[in-house]
Amino acid sequence: MSTQISGRATRKSTVVVDEALSSALGGFKLDLGRSYTAQVHDVLQTAIVRGKLLPKTALSEATISSLIEVSRTPVREALAQLADEQLVLIYRQAGTIVAPVRLSLLEEGRFVRSTLECANHVQLMQTITTEQLIEFGQIIQRQRDAVSNGQLDQYSELDELMHKRLFEFAGREHVWVMLEPFKRQFDRVRWLLLGVSGHAERSLQEHEQILAQMAARDVAGLGATVASHINHITQHLAALREQAPAAYFVD
Repeated sequence: MSTQISGRATRKSTVVVDEALSSALGGFKLDLGRSYTAQVHDVLQTAIVRGKLLPKTALSEATISSLIEVSRTPVREALAQLADEQLVLIYRQAGTIVAPVRLSLLEEGRFVRSTLECANHVQLMQTITTEQLIEFGQIIQRQRDAVSNGQLDQYSELDELMHKRLFEFAGREHVWVMLEPFKRQFDRVRWLLLGVSGHAERSLQEHEQILAQMAARDVAGLGATVASHINHITQHLAALREQAPAAYFVD
């Protein structure tokens, strides 16, 4: 009897893992003209950052390979890259799982992003062109539409685009690329925050304020708003830890 129960539990566990991966990888289409490793990496990274694959979810090379119809080699290479980014944990004898959010890395990301964005945006304010301000405003209008329509995934993508463009406006596109690895844990928590009532609306209001202060050349106001905008994530951390699964965060 115990053997039968154990067997059923094992089969049930396998089904749950497969369902999680199937859901996260649903709709993926392999581009034969691009690196398979890069594509597997990108789709898994997105799923982890957006919370579609929760911490401690098992990531079977064989299952992923089957779901997206590639060999296990690019899957193994992609998982190794994700391990370097602290997004998965690889146990040589036991397999690979999604890593929890490490608070120390979250703090690093907050610090680096707050420091660089404050400096970039204040300096950009002195040189930003009318055309760039118009584009900035257009992105914010698209964010308004996304919030009004309840399209929070779209809002988050536009949020990312806005911050990226502000670095590109200043001629610092490589700084944004450099920031990417530092902000992975930050981005995971930012996606969690989308589930907090009123967060997207508050974030949008701050974007509107940043645009207005940049257009008005309000140095002191802009610096304070950008710092508050980035650092706001820490104010919700305690509540998020209570709401999220126990395995989501580690000190």
